[in-house]
Amino acid sequence: MINQKPKILVADDDDINRSLLVKYLNSLGYCVSEEKTGKSTFEKIMKEKPDVILLDINMPEMDGFDILKVIKSNPDTRMIPVIIITGISDNQYYIKAIELGADDFLLKPFNIYLLKARLHSLVSMKMLYDINLKYQKKLKESNFELLNQLVKTQEVTIVALAKLAEFRDPETGGHLERIREYSKILAEEITKIDKYKKYINEKYISNIYKSAPLHDIGKVGIPDSILLKPGKLTKEEFEIMKGHSTIGGNAISSALKQIGIKTSFLDMAKFITYYHHERWDGEGYPFGLKGEDIPLSARVISLADVYDALTSKRIYKDAFSHGKAKTIIVSEAGKQFDPDIVDAFLKRENDFLMLKEVYKDKNNNQETVLL
Repeated sequence: MINQKPKILVADDDDINRSLLVKYLNSLGYCVSEEKTGKSTFEKIMKEKPDVILLDINMPEMDGFDILKVIKSNPDTRMIPVIIITGISDNQYYIKAIELGADDFLLKPFNIYLLKARLHSLVSMKMLYDINLKYQKKLKESNFELLNQLVKTQEVTIVALAKLAEFRDPETGGHLERIREYSKILAEEITKIDKYKKYINEKYISNIYKSAPLHDIGKVGIPDSILLKPGKLTKEEFEIMKGHSTIGGNAISSALKQIGIKTSFLDMAKFITYYHHERWDGEGYPFGLKGEDIPLSARVISLADVYDALTSKRIYKDAFSHGKAKTIIVSEAGKQFDPDIVDAFLKRENDFLMLKEVYKDKNNNQETVLL
């Protein structure tokens, strides 16, 4: 597959939209096929196993939801990425698509550069998954070198997945790099605390460094209208936004079951993704865990994530100074944050300042073009 053009299937009953999409995707170098009915789309998926599917919801004979439900429950097709393309602006449609296993959701008309970026990421993920499958088959013949290659491939997959989430929010900039570095130095510092000396070792620190970028992977399942909204979210929108923790955690849990290999850093990534918005006082989400019931790795990521959010510019706020962020974090010790981790932050705040400068954001302006 590496030497072949990625196969993209465009399924849309609108002849004009389908024709425009096919023409654009061909110009990007993909091998593009098209279908206009639900039944013919399903048959082609089962026969040709495309690398990515662009799927309309309303089609004759079999709608997009029916197709999605069947292919995501079939072991032979469930890992094929699906982007729902529709002109229906309804949160219930979006929620249903995500629950059925859609990997992304685009409203017509959409930004072709955004489509290009998401396709690139999903194709890369699919290729890595296919490579992983081939390695797993070879491992049955038992080759230690292949095992090392598999581990490296899985680590690359982690970065690819994390970058997919980052594509959704262009203002995150160096967030992934910063948060993994912040988390590493916090983990190093808390090894000096007696109760953690036997729990945290070099392997643990390596795992939290590798896992940290996945903390917000669930944001791939949040609509642009909410994720990129410049103003305050409504109560309903915030409830949808909060869902990124469980979307991400469920995705990693599903991947672990599919891979069938125990990997400590993916297990940690699952905990981080589920629990990084829990609070020390039990007032967080999604499960309302309290104190040390929250996994240590998630408590570390929680502080690192909040520090970076406070000190970074966003569409809805300017960046706070280190001093202001520090004051907020200290005030939340024993409330939002584990007091031990706040103490570790204070002991290593100079390192935070240095890393913030090394991985500072750069402006990245893009024009908007609609298709």
